[in-house]
Amino acid sequence: MPLIPEVIHSLGITQHFVKMVSTYDDYDRRNACLKAILQASKFDFFKNEFNNSGLVDVLLSIIASGTKTHLELREFSFNILSNLCKDHRNNQKEFRRRGGIEALKTCLAYSEVEQSGNAQTFLLAVLDCLANTVFGNKRSELHFLDIDGVYMLLDLAESCEAALKRLCLSNICTILENPKSFSYFVEWNSRKANMNGS
Repeated sequence: MPLIPEVIHSLGITQHFVKMVSTYDDYDRRNACLKAILQASKFDFFKNEFNNSGLVDVLLSIIASGTKTHLELREFSFNILSNLCKDHRNNQKEFRRRGGIEALKTCLAYSEVEQSGNAQTFLLAVLDCLANTVFGNKRSELHFLDIDGVYMLLDLAESCEAALKRLCLSNICTILENPKSFSYFVEWNSRKANMNGS
């Protein structure tokens, strides 16, 4: 995929990967297909094709399945969505319409103990997806604010590991560029120490 993306695109092979991911639910086939799709999602000429293939729905269903699905597969799903939506307004719009921002908010509160993947890299994928699917898109940002996404970011910044804290704070800085986010920041109070956002 990284070496001859144009050839694979011209043959329509990626459509078969999407069909396999939606048809089979075993770890091995899904893992292989998601890795291939992840490579393809880095190229601009695949982005429109994926949007029209129903891939967004498939990926969001994998994410929504929670602990029933291997954590690594959910992480790959967020990585793919992040690539698809990066600098692509149509895919950002599709992501928002399909309930992707709600899925992001839910996963920002991730606190499960699972043996099927790395929780730190999973949260890293969630934060990266947030930056590429929501920020810079006014409607998506407003929707993220309306569902109290800033509260979830602040909760995560307070409780996450040091390795994630910088990225989490970066996301908070970005959303605070939107003046409508100020009230959420001011109203937030820590559940642990009863401190405010400031």
